[in-house]
Amino acid sequence: MPFTPAKITRKLLAAAAILGMTLSWAVTSERSADADTIPVVYAAHNDMWDTSVKPGIFAFGNGNAPHFTGLKWKSWGPGSAWATGKLWLQENPRCSPSYKCPESSRWVGVYLNTIRLHAGTRYYARMAVKFWYAGKWHWDVGWFKGGFWTFPLTAPYL
Repeated sequence: MPFTPAKITRKLLAAAAILGMTLSWAVTSERSADADTIPVVYAAHNDMWDTSVKPGIFAFGNGNAPHFTGLKWKSWGPGSAWATGKLWLQENPRCSPSYKCPESSRWVGVYLNTIRLHAGTRYYARMAVKFWYAGKWHWDVGWFKGGFWTFPLTAPYL
């Protein structure tokens, strides 16, 4: 059976349509896979299993608890994330009630890493915090456990 120009055109159009659908599926699948590999961070607003990507703030407790503001994320990838911003601490740790006590701010660097899985969601489980306090640089390392960030009980308390 000879090929006519009309048959050739129909076959080329059908092939182009199939190729177009295949490519669009591949691009969509690629985007979905990338989105699934980027971890989240839990409890940025002190609310247990609430997820965030590149949060601008982190709150660790109630009252006048230490917190980060103005976080600018330099990177947020499949294995780690890095931000800088302000760490707010109570000026006098012995002041009470804490919600009435004055705060002061200082530069902070926040490094997230150690990927874990919770209910199918990849998340950063480790946070290292760099800041200046009492005349020297400090690195405090905390872990996300049981819905909250926990840090060592050393001054200043995060």
